[in-house]
Amino acid sequence: MDKPVQLNIPLTVSYSALEGVLRKQLVGMYIPRPEDGITDNPYAQVLDVGITGSRAGAYNVRLRVRLSILRTVLKRDKVELYASASLAYDNATQQVYVQQFSMESATSSGFYNTALEVLVNKVAYNQIIEKARIDLKPIIAKELEKVNSQLAEGMELKGLKLKGAVEAVTVQNIDAKPEGLSLRLLAQGTLEVAVYDLASLLPTKTE
Repeated sequence: MDKPVQLNIPLTVSYSALEGVLRKQLVGMYIPRPEDGITDNPYAQVLDVGITGSRAGAYNVRLRVRLSILRTVLKRDKVELYASASLAYDNATQQVYVQQFSMESATSSGFYNTALEVLVNKVAYNQIIEKARIDLKPIIAKELEKVNSQLAEGMELKGLKLKGAVEAVTVQNIDAKPEGLSLRLLAQGTLEVAVYDLASLLPTKTE
């Protein structure tokens, strides 16, 4: 008999993997981004980016953005900005995105820090938010392929054997752990359930 079932699949994406994606999307980006017909020089260029877990209030990750300052008024060779961010997941696009964002500078000059934070929060905020989206479709597709491969052969659980295929996956929870970003996937599909050990499914008899 075919029955719709749901499977919870834990998935952890390492911070090094997330950094690899962010570097491809952010490194080399000019702030603000040059637009057609505008000749003004950008203020800064992104040199590097890093990400770690965080437990700072509502924020669950901490981003490090290394910039090369290009404008004379803010002339310093290189500076680092730190952003506390709250990540969320969009099931429609299968992308992790920045939901909340708070940027701070960490130079030795209070005035320079303020000027740089104003620049980033007013000029670069939407630009960084727009680019700091991580597409998890390939990772989720790989996990789904592994589960379907097991189900095609027959996945044995306690007293049961499941055969079939998972058809849809949604992310139910996202959390930053020390080793990486933890996701809880809810997989839904139509499976054939065969009971081969009924005794093991019965409640334990108490005296």
